[in-house]
Amino acid sequence: MARLIGLDVGGVRTGVASTDDLKLICSPLETVKTSELMAKLRALTDAHEVEGFVVGQPNLIAGTATDSTSHIDKVVSNLKKAYPHLVIHFVDEGHTSTEAARIQLQGGMKASMRREKGSLDAIAASLILQRHLDEGRSGMASKPLPDFSF
Repeated sequence: MARLIGLDVGGVRTGVASTDDLKLICSPLETVKTSELMAKLRALTDAHEVEGFVVGQPNLIAGTATDSTSHIDKVVSNLKKAYPHLVIHFVDEGHTSTEAARIQLQGGMKASMRREKGSLDAIAASLILQRHLDEGRSGMASKPLPDFSF
């Protein structure tokens, strides 16, 4: 079995998350400088079998680009070049930073830690990855279950 790597790409920092090998659990790994992302991903893909990447993308109703669109496009281009054999999925990243902030509060993270730059990014990447897994599971849930009655 192989893992999926989730990415919350920003101009300066990128949150990185991973599933377990069975793709049951998503965990935030760390926040890295976007300029150092490919080196981090190389280390992850060397250490673990990776099936693909899940990249958060803003889905604006108007369909217009956002500040992060060019950064995301560049990272995706680099991923395609470095890992042409791996699949890249896209997930709406809407409100993941807000959800990550709520998780930090509910988890009791101290205000000083919450103010650190990048403290949200790895959690947001984990949420993006979880959305992808949930979408896949909901697709599976729509299929009828086998009838085991006798």
